[in-house]
Amino acid sequence: MTDMTKKAILFDFDGVLAETMEDLFLAWQKAFLDFGVKIEREGYFPLEGMKLIHIAEKICGEKGIDSKNTQKIVELKNDYYLKNHEFKFYEGVDELIKYLKKTELLLGIISASPRKKLEKTVPKDFLSKFNVVLSGEDSERGKPHPDPYLNGAKKLGVSPENCIVVENAPLGISSAKSAGMYCVAICSTLNKTYLKEADEIVDNIKNLKETNIFKEILNF
Repeated sequence: MTDMTKKAILFDFDGVLAETMEDLFLAWQKAFLDFGVKIEREGYFPLEGMKLIHIAEKICGEKGIDSKNTQKIVELKNDYYLKNHEFKFYEGVDELIKYLKKTELLLGIISASPRKKLEKTVPKDFLSKFNVVLSGEDSERGKPHPDPYLNGAKKLGVSPENCIVVENAPLGISSAKSAGMYCVAICSTLNKTYLKEADEIVDNIKNLKETNIFKEILNF
């Protein structure tokens, strides 16, 4: 049942809360190198948020790799990432989430990452601070479709118009906007030209408090 008085903040994970995008790229790069193809950052970063199998399919199509290899490439990428990564949060994330937990806002993580990756690499006490954590397996259609964010709102019992999304990638922004949600974008991995569909854009997560929407709901 939807409670029209509740408000929620829904965070993408990689590139928003956690500084993981470089390690994710290197894992993808290593997986594709196994098939004799080199990928570049500028080709991968705008795809962030897409279901992993669709990222593999898109790059395979562009690079002329047989589509029957897509699942194997995803598995290799996941394996390389779990074995070779240095997990850390962006500066200011811990303080922000601790502050938000003291408010009446509900909090969610809406990620395209596999649940196994989230559970194996993210501290459990951090994930426990969120009212809902959705992974890439939790929506049949991923970003840029609205489904991931709509599913998050439904799980929380919050109407889409009462949700604020924090994103770092164009596909995630499109997902949030098509779900009817307000979206703040962070220039953590891409510059503003990629993020112009968002309602507001900030340089880093510490600047969220300077946005009009956060000032409005939290009386900053």
